Amino acid sequence: MGAGLGLLAKSHLRDALRHPLGLAATLVGIALAVLAATAAHLVSQSVRAGLVAAGGAATWHTHVATRRNLSEDDYFDLRRRWRLGELAGVEALAPVIDSHVRVGGRAKRLIGFDPLAVAQSVGETPGLAPTGSLRNLLLRDALAVTPEDAEAIRAAGGQVANLPVDLVEVEGLGAVFADLPTAQRLVRREGQLDAVWLQVRNPRSRLMDWADNLLPGIAAALPEASAPVIDGFRVTPLSRWNPARRFADASAFNLGMLALLSLLMAAFLAAQSGRANIARRRLEHERLLAAGVARAQLGALALAEGLLLGCVGASSGLVAGAVAAHALAAAGGLPAAEVDAWVVGKALFCGGVAGVFAPGWDGWSARWSARWRARWSARWSARWRARRSVAARRHFPLRRVVGIGAALMLAGCLAHGALASAFVALFLIALLHVGHVVPALAGAAHRLARFAPSLIMRANLRNVPAGAAGAEDGDVRLALAALSIAAAVAIGMGLMVESLRRDFHAMLDQVLWDGVYVRDRPGSPALDLAALRALPGARDARRYGAAAGQLPQGPVAIRLAALDAAETARYGFHGALSAGALLNETAARAYGLGVGDMAHVTVRGSRLRVPVAHVFRDYRAARPILVLPSAFQTRLAADAVAWGEAVVLTDPGAGAALAAVLRQRHHAADVRDAQAIRAAANRVFDRSFAVSSALTAVAVGVAVVGLYAALTALQAGRAREFRLLAAVGHSRLEIWRLALARSAVLGAVAAAAAAPLGVAIAWVLCARVNPQSFGWTIGLRLDAGAFWMPLALCLAAAVLAGAVPAHRAAFRGGG
Repeated sequence: MGAGLGLLAKSHLRDALRHPLGLAATLVGIALAVLAATAAHLVSQSVRAGLVAAGGAATWHTHVATRRNLSEDDYFDLRRRWRLGELAGVEALAPVIDSHVRVGGRAKRLIGFDPLAVAQSVGETPGLAPTGSLRNLLLRDALAVTPEDAEAIRAAGGQVANLPVDLVEVEGLGAVFADLPTAQRLVRREGQLDAVWLQVRNPRSRLMDWADNLLPGIAAALPEASAPVIDGFRVTPLSRWNPARRFADASAFNLGMLALLSLLMAAFLAAQSGRANIARRRLEHERLLAAGVARAQLGALALAEGLLLGCVGASSGLVAGAVAAHALAAAGGLPAAEVDAWVVGKALFCGGVAGVFAPGWDGWSARWSARWRARWSARWSARWRARRSVAARRHFPLRRVVGIGAALMLAGCLAHGALASAFVALFLIALLHVGHVVPALAGAAHRLARFAPSLIMRANLRNVPAGAAGAEDGDVRLALAALSIAAAVAIGMGLMVESLRRDFHAMLDQVLWDGVYVRDRPGSPALDLAALRALPGARDARRYGAAAGQLPQGPVAIRLAALDAAETARYGFHGALSAGALLNETAARAYGLGVGDMAHVTVRGSRLRVPVAHVFRDYRAARPILVLPSAFQTRLAADAVAWGEAVVLTDPGAGAALAAVLRQRHHAADVRDAQAIRAAANRVFDRSFAVSSALTAVAVGVAVVGLYAALTALQAGRAREFRLLAAVGHSRLEIWRLALARSAVLGAVAAAAAAPLGVAIAWVLCARVNPQSFGWTIGLRLDAGAFWMPLALCLAAAVLAGAVPAHRAAFRGGG
């Protein structure tokens, strides 16, 4: 037995030394796939942390309870009902002031809570550490703020809203925290509340946490748990109350699905390489069996080899993915995510499974097929042949049945409209592509063979694998489908990004005034419209107010402006507005509001009823925004609105000089002209899609390596054909050209199949994924630039993938 294992180990080592590129292809493919999965996991965590921090603080509650004129007495009554067990499923509750205060000239989210209620219910207050910071909040008027906000408050004399406060500096806070009485004094609403935070028992919570570690952001693709019913209160899930969380989850989920594409391709790649190795070693294995090596030893060593390759490739991909994720997070200004046990476990598991998939499947299928032939072939072969002949006569094979079923499921998923259904639709489209589009195009290549101008071209077109052929042809069809899917994903992403870019630029052209924007900050002179209009080169000046409000469905950022016809045109509305409001698309989708609906807005205790006149696109914000006419200021508290932003409209060519004058006069203000704002917005836009582009490139790379592995086996199988051509007088260079030409034909078939699939993917991304993920409606626009680069890469990849196998087959006899 020891001698057999030694012979087998030597056989595997010798084969690896003779075919190092095949071994390297498997390692590179697994490493690239694990790199994509690791980078997607870590970057999605960074994106989510950054978005959630920007929208406030991630706290312990799961739902928000509100009602009209909510007071502390209402909360105490609710707490009494909770202690009596009347609130089924509610595990904790706490009163909250959820408003905004001015810090450093900007509106910051203010969260006032009762630390004792939170500590008694939950046992901790996430986001505020160490515990001494809670004690400081309880003993005096103190705010927990970031060091940057603390510096701005000290510069303003240590006061916020004319209230002297002590400061507790805590890194990484996305909001200003205060004790409940302090927060009420800051917003001048003693005895009143904005909401009651609830922690509701969710039977799926532990399962959801586990699933989120496997695929970050999966909560965005699943239906929400039902909210409890409490008499007299409106209970809203946190994902609707604070859309930044769902926005972050959707971003994480989309990145994870791109990484999953690379993982699936890596599994196919490992299977192809493993099958090629097994086929190449079959004769040698038969000799080893004749020498006394047990078949179980062959299978065990093949599995061990696959597991070793998978672990080595996974380890390399894990390190590279962590480095890439850190670089992408740093480039995007996001907090770096840590490599935890889940990331390491996912990498090693995926790499190990991909490595052992091929030898394990080959051994199992071989044993199963042998038993099947022995037990059932004699009994059922005649009946099966008869059924196949009937099916052939009716031209209704099983593949067509699967295709019809997939098409019906696709229609149902597209009609459903949920995020998970959109990605299932993408999977079904890819399934139809693999099962029908690629074979149809390959069949068309067969039929075009008769019109080819040369004998070599006819041979290559006839050799395109389209029907039920050998195992090598099956591997090539699978690799061809993987390459076309990867190219199609690149096309679809490119079309979606280009469509969004055009809409984004159109929005910037519509929203940005041709002028200079000024944002007030502590230490700068107050913005005076008359003084701004008197500046040289200024045509007009406009001022904008900001406030924090609440709708019954959740919070909303309030903007106030003089909504004349020129102002409303920036939002795509025609005509002046004096009593209506403009609502952004994010708020309309999140809160179920539309044109003609009445928005019930609460701002610092003041209540407004305003009809929605228009819903506008706003690709810049993940939060709900409501634009009101400036006349509504008289119906709000005096300090509820901060008028700290203005724009000075300039004459043509006077923007730069006027910006310099404003920077000199308002030295502490933020002064930027429209061109600078546009450039900054474009940088953010490009940075936002850098991760998706990188993952798409990785998927294409994995598919190219897979095609190389398949072409290696294919060219090795044509060794007899090449020797015959050499015997009749063809030179090795001509044979190499013949083999390489077939790779080009395969690339052309893959490129032709990728174009329509790319359009379909782009349509699903624009019409289904983006509206469900981010609330953005994108009009799909076909752009030639999104096609030619992926298609050229697809063709070049096929040629390059076939160059080495073709050279080996031509000059080394296919060995």
